[in-house]
Amino acid sequence: MINRRIALGIIGASTFGASGVAMAKEKRHFNGKAFLGDKIKQNGKHKIHKAGNADVFAEVSNGKVVSVSAAGMQVKKVKTTQKLAETSPKLILASMQLAQAEVYYYGYWVYDPVFDYYYWFTSDVVIVDASWAPYP
Repeated sequence: MINRRIALGIIGASTFGASGVAMAKEKRHFNGKAFLGDKIKQNGKHKIHKAGNADVFAEVSNGKVVSVSAAGMQVKKVKTTQKLAETSPKLILASMQLAQAEVYYYGYWVYDPVFDYYYWFTSDVVIVDASWAPYP
């Protein structure tokens, strides 16, 4: 015979599953430029990290990262003004005063069902175009 606790547990589990409520994924932010290091000067694909069980590769052409890939994982390009990984800010000299310009950080978002991995780069090492979506 089913007791009241088991019945309530079954009802609660089915309601939670049917409601479409998803568990939040953990976000992990990394400095992609630091992972590349001197490899930024060498054209080709370079392993920069391991996301889960997949190796993450950055493809470099003429000193710029043109793509990031990981076998079996999806990748999107995102941008933000938030400093989410350790990168050096850009400073400019304007009218004899030191002023900080608005800096965008460009990230490759590699994701799987469990984790979101973000590899952040400054504008000097990526090709900046209209294909970068705002960071969620």
